[in-house]
Amino acid sequence: MRLEETTFVVTDTETTGSRAGEDRMIEIGAVKVRGAEVVGTFQHLVNPGRHVPRRITLLTGISTAMVFDQPAAADILPAWLDFLGEDVLVAHNLPFDRRVIDQELALAGLPPLKGPSLCTLRLARRLVPTLSSKGLTALTDHFEIRVNGRHRALGDAEATAKLLLHFVERLKREFGIETAEELLAFQHRRYRDTRREPAHLVRIRKEVLPRVPDRPGVYFMRDKRGQVIYVGKAKRLSARVRTYFNAVDNHAPHIQKLVREVRDVTWEETGTELAALLEESRLIKHHLPHFNRAGRRYRDYPFLKLDTTHPYPTLSWVHFIEGDGAEYYGPLPRRYQAEELVELIGRLFQLRECDDPVFHLGRPCLYHAMGRCTAPCVGGEGAAVYPRVVDQVRRFLTGHDETALATVEAAMHEAAAGREFELAGYYRDQLRRLERMLDYQRRVAGAVHDHHAVLIEPEASGEASQLFMIRAGRLAGRLRVPTPPDAADLEALAAALAAAFSLDAPVPERFDRQEVDAIRILAHWMRLHPARMVRWAPGLDPDLFLSRVLDALVAAVPDDAEAIEEEE
Repeated sequence: MRLEETTFVVTDTETTGSRAGEDRMIEIGAVKVRGAEVVGTFQHLVNPGRHVPRRITLLTGISTAMVFDQPAAADILPAWLDFLGEDVLVAHNLPFDRRVIDQELALAGLPPLKGPSLCTLRLARRLVPTLSSKGLTALTDHFEIRVNGRHRALGDAEATAKLLLHFVERLKREFGIETAEELLAFQHRRYRDTRREPAHLVRIRKEVLPRVPDRPGVYFMRDKRGQVIYVGKAKRLSARVRTYFNAVDNHAPHIQKLVREVRDVTWEETGTELAALLEESRLIKHHLPHFNRAGRRYRDYPFLKLDTTHPYPTLSWVHFIEGDGAEYYGPLPRRYQAEELVELIGRLFQLRECDDPVFHLGRPCLYHAMGRCTAPCVGGEGAAVYPRVVDQVRRFLTGHDETALATVEAAMHEAAAGREFELAGYYRDQLRRLERMLDYQRRVAGAVHDHHAVLIEPEASGEASQLFMIRAGRLAGRLRVPTPPDAADLEALAAALAAAFSLDAPVPERFDRQEVDAIRILAHWMRLHPARMVRWAPGLDPDLFLSRVLDALVAAVPDDAEAIEEEE
């Protein structure tokens, strides 16, 4: 009978102990599975005719009081036998559950079980031999199976049923098992006959992996139809790709599933890790691979917006960068972080928070009464000090003013001293977030529109370096410069710098999501590798800028002995 047509009755029992012939059943649960779907359940508490030991109560939650007025096994098992019928009995550690059931059947004057049976523990020993424990808890944890009611009969039976379905699918793919007879026979195979690897893994190891280069790039996992199911990047393609096909049984379940479906691996060299990062992000959005859980859609990263187009600027957060004359800082990882920072900066620096219609009423509002605004709307000292407040906020957002850290730390200690521990925890989290943001902004040193620089990344081959020209935070150009450059290379470099950093180059009216995603990657790289960055500012002499870039090119080329390590 084909597996799709076979009905399995997955059963579990709970007992007063583990001594064969002495301990008694206190619960039985079963799940009937056909065609990968649950078609019925059975559960009943059983009166064992004796006290339930305390250790069993602590383990299962079943007490003597719970089973005192329940039927005996002799009254319950006939109904379970009807539920089982002629279907395949399944249990994890089948010999134990079968022994318990046969004992209760004998006490009831009924014959022992004789139908077909399957042990998922036997399957586990043959399919996941490297897993240290083959117990139900270890297996459900390994395969990320959710258990509702561990150490209760029905809960364990449901977990075993999910484990069975996982094993059946794997046996179909890896061993070509299609019938119930083949499945029942497989549990008794010799171990050496069940540990052969799938043909596609052997072929990939033998034919594909030796050709993968040991240089930066992106790689594509493809299924039997040639479709891309996973895209990744690596600083060393060979080392990274090999990790998928070594010790497969020790991988997380989703990686094991990926490896089972892969039939080919292709790749594209990018020369540098930064280029691989940018290309990986773009390709994931293009192919939308099934196994890329993250990165399949462009996210709306929040930015802090200091609206300097108003005489009395305000601070808010937005998802998009526009060429509207405002100053943008970020991006930040999460929306709630942007909201909390706007709130905290408002408290610390007293920027106005009202909208324009309220501001033009010309009278102090609630924010002034709360001590969170200098009330520039009424003129006087509040309006006079406002430019200094804005400048202080700007210095803070560029990482040059750390007074906010001292203010938040003092508030944290004050709240802790007053035993307001929840508020102290809030300030502690904000302090950590501010420290990270200040470190980040100190390295990029400016609003997004003021990020003008050349990032230099030497290629792993040592034959050239790649230059990433960043103008107004976005990638404006990319150039490969051989090592060492000749006259033609220098001329091409000068032309590329002149084009990317021309004063006539317009700032986009609005940055799209793809550009914002690249801005995020580039800003992160600038923070991690400040030594490989040459800044540009309007008015900088072109020859001086070219000279600085050339000096940085020479300094960036690694020594021959410098090791290249994988960074994931």
